[in-house]
Amino acid sequence: MGWTRKVSNRIAKRLTMEGSPYTAGQISHGIEIFLLNLINAAVLLLAAWLLGIFPETLCFALILFLHRVITGGVHLKNPWTCLIAGLLIMLGGGYLVKHVPLLPPAAAYALILLTFGTAFVIYYRHAPAAHSYVNYQPSVRQTSRKIAFSLLGCACFLSLVLVEFSYRLAITYTLAVFLQSLLLHPVAFRLVARLEKTFSKGW
Repeated sequence: MGWTRKVSNRIAKRLTMEGSPYTAGQISHGIEIFLLNLINAAVLLLAAWLLGIFPETLCFALILFLHRVITGGVHLKNPWTCLIAGLLIMLGGGYLVKHVPLLPPAAAYALILLTFGTAFVIYYRHAPAAHSYVNYQPSVRQTSRKIAFSLLGCACFLSLVLVEFSYRLAITYTLAVFLQSLLLHPVAFRLVARLEKTFSKGW
C-alpha cells in the first residue's frame, strides 16, 4: 500500500459519519485521486517550466482536463503509472503546440475542421465513456452527451476564430480535443489493456 493510500484511509476514517451514503473506501478513493492529481499538477508545471513549454502545456492540460471531466476516457489501473503516462502526454502536447509550423490560414481552417469532424464522430459513437467516474444512469449520460457536444461545438468555433488572432491557441484547442477523442475510442481501451497485461507478465 502506497503512502497516498495510507493517508487517504486515515483521512477517510475521520470524515466518514454514521448514515453517510458513501463508504470509507469510496471516500478514501476520492481523496487518493485528489492527492495524486495535486502531485501530478505540481510535477507537470515544474517539468513544463524547466523545458520552456510552460504556457503551452498549461493551456493544453486545462483544455484536455475540461473535456475529460465530461466525457471520461481510458485510464491505466495503476494510479502512478497513469499519472506518469498523463505527464508525458501533457508535456508532449505542450511541446507539439510550441513547435507546430505556422500554416497558411486556409490550411489551418481545413486542419481544424477535419480534426473536429473526426472528434465529433468519435464523441457521437463513444462519449461519455462507460469507464468514467460518473453516475451512469441514462438521464445523466444524456446530459453528459449534451454538455460534451456543446463543448465540442464551442471549441471548434473558437479554434476557427482564433486562427487569425492566436494561431497557437487555436492549435492547442484542436490538438487537446482530438487527443481526448482518441482516448475515448475502444481501440485505446484495448491497447491499454494489452499493455497492462504485457507489463504484468513481465518481459
